[in-house]
Amino acid sequence: MAKNLTEDNIFFLTSAFARKLGNQADKLLETVGLSSSHALLLHLVNKNPGIQPSQLAKMLHLKPSTITRLVQKLERRELIEKQSEGRATKIVCTNEGQTTAKNIEQKWERLIQQVREVLGERYVDVLSEMISNALDTVKENGY
Repeated sequence: MAKNLTEDNIFFLTSAFARKLGNQADKLLETVGLSSSHALLLHLVNKNPGIQPSQLAKMLHLKPSTITRLVQKLERRELIEKQSEGRATKIVCTNEGQTTAKNIEQKWERLIQQVREVLGERYVDVLSEMISNALDTVKENGY
């Protein structure tokens, strides 16, 4: 018997899983008024003051143009600001951004704990490592 297109289909399965987790993250973060992408970027800027947009793109596996849009929204909300140093642009959190980033960190920790309770600690660790390795591998191979 032939399998249907959703069984063992890495494209469908990863998208479905990402949507499920993304919806949970967005629901938890709606009190902050940021999407999960904006929240992660703000968190990274808070943990890495003076980070460059290219570094954020690499860390978040996003295109530089996407980082630019995310940064612009956070700038409009006065959560981060860009600082120019010669030709380099560095990003730092404002005071309000630091406060929001701490709030986000607590929410992320709660969300990750919820997923660990549902899937199990070991499963989440292994799955996270496998996905991270897969992302690195496809990037290295230009896929």
